[in-house]
Amino acid sequence: MRRRFALISALSTLLTVFLLGIPLTFYARYAHLAQADHDAVMQAQTLATLTRESAASGTDQVSSWIADQHKTVRATVMMPSGMRYGTTVPCLVQPEPDRPGQIVQWSCGGDRVASLSVALPQGQAQIDVSVDTEGATESTLEVVAALLAAAVVLPAVSVVFADRLARSLVRTAGELTDVAASLRQGRLDARFTGDGPPELQQLGDTLNALAARTGALVTNERESLADLSHRLRTPITSLMLQAEALKGHPGADRLLAGLDELNSQVTRVIRHARKPISAEGGLTACLDTVVTDRVAFWAALAEEQGRSCELTVCDEALHVYVPQAELEAAVDVLLENVFTHTPEGTGMRVSARSLAGGGAELTIDDDGPGFADQRVVERGRSTGGSSGLGLDIARRTATISGGRLLLGVAPSGGARVAVSFGGPRKTAATNCQPPKEKPKEKPWERCST
Repeated sequence: MRRRFALISALSTLLTVFLLGIPLTFYARYAHLAQADHDAVMQAQTLATLTRESAASGTDQVSSWIADQHKTVRATVMMPSGMRYGTTVPCLVQPEPDRPGQIVQWSCGGDRVASLSVALPQGQAQIDVSVDTEGATESTLEVVAALLAAAVVLPAVSVVFADRLARSLVRTAGELTDVAASLRQGRLDARFTGDGPPELQQLGDTLNALAARTGALVTNERESLADLSHRLRTPITSLMLQAEALKGHPGADRLLAGLDELNSQVTRVIRHARKPISAEGGLTACLDTVVTDRVAFWAALAEEQGRSCELTVCDEALHVYVPQAELEAAVDVLLENVFTHTPEGTGMRVSARSLAGGGAELTIDDDGPGFADQRVVERGRSTGGSSGLGLDIARRTATISGGRLLLGVAPSGGARVAVSFGGPRKTAATNCQPPKEKPKEKPWERCST
């Protein structure tokens, strides 16, 4: 931006000098020629007066006056007696004899000439005065030299002032960009406090108001979510009491474990909803760690339903630009889809690998019937009687991080869901921890790279 300001300032200054210099050059030459015409007329009139006085007094004032003139002025006086004073003026044009006192002007070889006749008692005297105009060329060259100097100095000065102006604009724009980047990363307490032009100040005030409004809306939504989640505590507690009464029956322990996990998830939702955004911790997570933990969690249900579950993590420390809780939720909904929309005994394969441009990709294949409609990724659309929100949650999580979700066909003919997540930003803190647990059996392995 500063370079553009400097370039525009220099070009505009050069254009101004050029537009003013052309007419100024012509005017300087014209003014010098006009001055030469004026000098020739004045000198001719002065010489005419001296000629009359000399003829009346009998003195020789004409010769001394001509001798005292500058070398650029040449004058000739032809007396009625034929006597000539001064040097010969070239290109003479004699005025009409019946119009004494009239001045005739013309150019001759670059000189400006003025001629007139003076009536004397003895007859008419012819006076010719020539003024050299070589100084007009010198004057024009001086103007051109001054314009060239101005064409060098003025753009340099304008660039200095333009750079000072652009520096303040760039600094203010950079501060606005930093605030916008902070808001994009979820730090809603970021505010613009810089100074600058009124327009950028107004933009900063608007950005601050937008951040405050967004923070208030997010806080209200989180409180509403926490309240709604808290309402689930009562039915969950009731179910847990009823499950306690079933102890000793087949499946009671599994039912209690599921209810404990559900209660833990509700507690996590409430804490997450009421936690300020600025206190949520790192904005990144490790995909390999999260996938390992969530596959281990679902492995018990997979074993009960007779499903084969293979996990392949091709790289370690797969940092992605997604908060830990959101990444866990996205992986859970993808795994849950396999259990919900495929028959028991259907196998699945989960793999995670790094991407060349940064980030990582999670791929889940199953041996089920596949997707009957590729539009199931749209929010609220489902072909299996569910809410239709699971794939959309995963898709939005991937999109916000800079990735995407693609549906395809697995090698076995079943469904494939490939989700790519963007890599962490330079300023984002990582949040990679070892897996809480690994699957008990050997579906766990790491690829050789």
